[in-house]
Amino acid sequence: MTLPMMARIAPVLTFAVTLAAPALCQDARPRQGQSAPPRQAAAAPAAPARGQWSAVGDREIFMNAARTAWAYVDGQYNPQTGLVNSVINYKYATVWDIGSTLLALYSANQLGLLPDADYDARMRRALQTLTETRLFDNGAFNKNYHTQSGRIAGRPGQESATADGYGWSAIDLGRLLLALKVVATNQPQYAAQAQAIAQRVDFSRTVRDGYLRGEDLSPVRNRQRAYQEGRIGYEQYAALGYAAWGHPAEKALDVRANARPVTVLGIPVYADNRGDDLLTSEPFVMYGLEVGWTADVRDLAWRVLAAQEARYRQTGAITIVNEDALNGPPYFLYYSVLGNGKEFPVSPPDGAPPGPTPRTVSTKGAYGWHALLPSAYTWAAVQKVEGARTRNGWGAGVFEESGRLSGGENVNTAAVILEAALYAKRGCPLILQCTPAFAQPAGR
Repeated sequence: MTLPMMARIAPVLTFAVTLAAPALCQDARPRQGQSAPPRQAAAAPAAPARGQWSAVGDREIFMNAARTAWAYVDGQYNPQTGLVNSVINYKYATVWDIGSTLLALYSANQLGLLPDADYDARMRRALQTLTETRLFDNGAFNKNYHTQSGRIAGRPGQESATADGYGWSAIDLGRLLLALKVVATNQPQYAAQAQAIAQRVDFSRTVRDGYLRGEDLSPVRNRQRAYQEGRIGYEQYAALGYAAWGHPAEKALDVRANARPVTVLGIPVYADNRGDDLLTSEPFVMYGLEVGWTADVRDLAWRVLAAQEARYRQTGAITIVNEDALNGPPYFLYYSVLGNGKEFPVSPPDGAPPGPTPRTVSTKGAYGWHALLPSAYTWAAVQKVEGARTRNGWGAGVFEESGRLSGGENVNTAAVILEAALYAKRGCPLILQCTPAFAQPAGR
């Protein structure tokens, strides 16, 4: 890695003693007395006057939200494997979902929702499953697994033909790797097994020429293919996981490597020169909660939130974009600040069944932003998604217009809310060991 790049990626984490790339961490929030970066400079719009928020109120808000999130994780836990169903009673989990499971368990324990002995049993069971389960083509974890058995799951609709797997997602794998590092760094009793799991991956196939590489079998001809994976946002977030275990993808880590400056509703952001970009909340939220933003990523994160606030000013609709589940066809939607040159597009993934593409307000996005950059606007967003709370956990979000539940309860929403609550409690990213911050404003 070149010296200019090393300087840009902020050498902060103590866990990175053996990393080729320095790292990954800064406190995401401006400290007391420190001026906020570009979001204010970009004239973020005024927020609706709905309720009040404070450091003391945050403790109650986040812990209450965390208890609801934990209800999902606990209710959908599979003791045979330590894995959690991706959505209610759906006995499958992607590698991204498994990373979410590890961070949900860790956060719940640190918040006092999961007693130490129970946590230890669950974490060890999950790590043992990851130690024993088969990989795709001896290269990396398959895209999907059965949560009851821990076995590889074939491609939906082609399970028998792809019983040995159908590829890996380099982005999903990055989340799992980062989750393993968070656990290993804070809880040394799991470090050796977490390292052994990470070392199962053939990094020569997942990182190449400075970028992340996915592999899969084509759904029609069943031919194996490799491809560059990731665009601005998710690419940088996922690359953290590889760097954490000593395999930095330098170009993927650099948010400016493929960036083209554009504006959305007057707010400067980045488009991706490669196209197919989806500039949305989730990767910036998780980057901030888990390791802390670098200077470049923090600069863009402020603006991504400011653009959403700007849309509120223009339309009167609370706007928190994300990729989230939907209760009916097409079952999943990408909602972005910017995608392929369009402002605030909503689109389903390729191959999804036809159906409406309504605008939704993301639950995990609202709580994540409120933990990282709390304001009257993020508090209004938290209030807006209250309609997503159920007795089984948090739904993915609410419809923008009606405020009714838009997507079912799921492990990823639960995990990010638990992470946000832990971040708010401690006042620093999950990768760091620090003291609780609830008793003081901590930069708010």
